[in-house]
Amino acid sequence: MRRKAYFIGVSMGVIAMLVLLLPPDAEAQKKAPLRFGSSRAGSAGYVTLFGVAKIINDRAKDLYIEAVPTGGSIASQRMMGKGELDGCYSGTWNLVDLYRNRGPYAKSPYPAGAVKPYQTWYCYLVKMFVITRADRTDIKHWGDLAGKKVMVPIPGSAVYEIPKAALVSVGLWDKIKVVDIAYTAVPDALKMGTIDAVFGYVNGDILIPWMAETDSRVKIKVVTQSPKEAEIVKKKAGVGTSTLKTKKAFSQDVGAAVVNTVNDIYGFHIGKNLSTDKAYEMFKILVENAGEVAKIHAMLQEYAEDPLGIQLAAINNISEIPVHPGVAKYLKEKGVWKQSWKIGQP
Repeated sequence: MRRKAYFIGVSMGVIAMLVLLLPPDAEAQKKAPLRFGSSRAGSAGYVTLFGVAKIINDRAKDLYIEAVPTGGSIASQRMMGKGELDGCYSGTWNLVDLYRNRGPYAKSPYPAGAVKPYQTWYCYLVKMFVITRADRTDIKHWGDLAGKKVMVPIPGSAVYEIPKAALVSVGLWDKIKVVDIAYTAVPDALKMGTIDAVFGYVNGDILIPWMAETDSRVKIKVVTQSPKEAEIVKKKAGVGTSTLKTKKAFSQDVGAAVVNTVNDIYGFHIGKNLSTDKAYEMFKILVENAGEVAKIHAMLQEYAEDPLGIQLAAINNISEIPVHPGVAKYLKEKGVWKQSWKIGQP
């Protein structure tokens, strides 16, 4: 099923690209276009945005969303800062980066005066964990990674910075050799021992494509956190944590029924360049048509089970970051808004 979902996702990405080459119909041209950034064309993030855009465009009165592929969350934020996009693709971690001028923004802050993204719409939970080859008896817990070569993907992204924060908290970051290799090389690198372990992840409890490929080609196991490590990560790393039921994600027995994960919540965000009423309409459409959202990609089924729950969890995790006033209006109507949360200026 995961491989089928992967091929469906790639096919949808290709179709999305072809459709975007067609001129918009007359009705679409009457609507105000909003260019939202996502991730690379063909990626799960891009396929999600393309499907979401169609749901909004078919139902909203004055909105027309254009799905624009970018290099990822930071790239889409940067493009929004330059005025090249109206909205961006981002998880909670990178939104904090932007507002605090940390990480990729430490030396090159978001442009002063540019429209900043407010927390707007979240759609899937990213859970990160460590795997190694199943026959590696020398690696059982995170502490055993000391002195090992560990592939941590995409430097500068949340799926790099969050594992880094977790490993720093347990005193391991400076003791491992961080390796960055092509996703397609991971299965063979694990088999040959050129890397010892990998930080992989799921979106909505579905393995991302390169992890699904690794799962299908290599006998692997998860590297669990020791009870002490899990407690330290939960208290000191400054990242979200939860667990993953491995039978749901993997096609094989990976040595543990449940693994502790470090998390981020991803979605699409816009700022004061979208009015309160229009953002309210957009958010309401996505929440109240969660069943249609779930049909876009397997990873969005989790969103459909509790579309408001994922918004509340994300906002609560980074309550210092303003929420779009249109989203706040909807959450207040549903009686789930917290007075301690911030509302962005309209």
